Amino acid sequence: MVLVLANFQGAALASTDSRRDYQNEFSTQVEALGVDVGYEAQWGLQIIHANEVWSVSTGANVLVAVVDSGSGPNVDLSVNLLPGRSIIRGRSVDGANDVDPIGHGTHVAGIIAAQANNDIGIAGVAPDAKIIPIRVLDSNGDGSEADVALAIRYAVELGARVINLSLGGIGQTEPLQSAIQYAVDKNVLVIAAAGNAGPNAATTYPAGNDLTLAVTAIDQTMGSPTFTQRGGYIDVTAPGVGICSTIRTGSRVDATRACANAGEPYITMSGTSMATAFVSGVAALIMSAKPTMTAMQVREVIVATATDIGEIGRDTTFGAGLVNVYAIFRALGFFANEIAYPTFSPVGRVSIEIIANTLQLPQTERLQWYRCGSPGEATAVIPNDCVSIARAQELRYTPTIDDLGSFLRLGTLITLGGTPQIRYSATTTRVVGVWASSTAFEVGSTVNFKTLIESASKGNPSLKIISGPCSIKNKSSVVFSEIGKCLMRVSSAATAKYPKLRSTVLIDVIEKVKV
Repeated sequence: MVLVLANFQGAALASTDSRRDYQNEFSTQVEALGVDVGYEAQWGLQIIHANEVWSVSTGANVLVAVVDSGSGPNVDLSVNLLPGRSIIRGRSVDGANDVDPIGHGTHVAGIIAAQANNDIGIAGVAPDAKIIPIRVLDSNGDGSEADVALAIRYAVELGARVINLSLGGIGQTEPLQSAIQYAVDKNVLVIAAAGNAGPNAATTYPAGNDLTLAVTAIDQTMGSPTFTQRGGYIDVTAPGVGICSTIRTGSRVDATRACANAGEPYITMSGTSMATAFVSGVAALIMSAKPTMTAMQVREVIVATATDIGEIGRDTTFGAGLVNVYAIFRALGFFANEIAYPTFSPVGRVSIEIIANTLQLPQTERLQWYRCGSPGEATAVIPNDCVSIARAQELRYTPTIDDLGSFLRLGTLITLGGTPQIRYSATTTRVVGVWASSTAFEVGSTVNFKTLIESASKGNPSLKIISGPCSIKNKSSVVFSEIGKCLMRVSSAATAKYPKLRSTVLIDVIEKVKV
């Protein structure tokens, strides 16, 4: 079987129906360790709350094997990058300078363990973990299961606690199954990409092996990209669209995908490859903080604390949900005295139900939703521009036309140490009645208005281009002609129930999928 990379440079994204909304689970933020230039572009670090546990763990003393296309060189990785090995078509080369010919393995390694606090580039999820780069993919991104099996065994022998497999194919040979079993028997956690062949594709392996932790991807709005696969084998979800990370120094940097500093060896990539790297970094954080935990225990705490963002309970799109590092560390006994607030998705859309979470709070005695005039963070102080919403005293709330243009909060009354206290969630974004179904599309895509524009109203959709590399075709479709950012105003015509609805949206036009 031929293995292929589990990443795309870009892919069209689809809306997620009946998605369980989600927001930052805890309001307390921990500053980044340093002033890495690209830190602000790293939305993935923040959405899984990795930065919030760096005061406890940065992944020190944990070895993560990246079985991929090689890793490096890149100055942001040099401190954490150990000597690599190349295993191509059964030929093994030790101790050679590790050079990644295509950039994929370097990107994965940077997500896991790029150095923090060094005034350049980005910060990895586990910025003090060590990377063992094992190259099994050739310059075209192809490889064989036999080489992956050898790489897994080699990683175990070198002392890796985590093995990252951002690759996959159809079916599985006995040598690969045996190698994964060997790793598990040696107390090593094997994490694999769930695949990028779309929702109707067959199960990807080795992610489909029950012994691996299978990871799928989400975009910035907690949506499921159309490149992601579906299936009961998927365990958890992590960020996988527009992820900024390292590439090999000296590589040509496409300006449309550059991140951190222009011209520097950092670009954005998308795919379950990237999502898998996030989870490998999370595993390193846990193992560093709790070195006696077994690989199985680490796996279980990652799955058990994931935030449910799909259908209630485990589902075939998101698995158990979005990895939540803060929730993991709280479950492990850290941050026990932190103040907690109710949480939910920051996205406010008319007719799209919001489901709040108060599980981290003491027993809640009363709930109340509020309509507010301005955005705000979670607080224990009564906001002065919020008005309670009648008959909105449940965990679930569906925004109505009355909420258009406002921001929503949930207030909770709890008793702590015998003293009643009120806790208010952070607000949603401004509530809109019409929005884009996706945050990104491939360059060259032509998308019909009815596919692109979603709304609470059934009024006819329309669209106006404000700026960017997109144009209208036949008064009914949008053509995304070049890589870049497209700003547009989407509308839906007035109906009996709704007035004309308008909203401004920003679409990323990203590089075409590499098959």
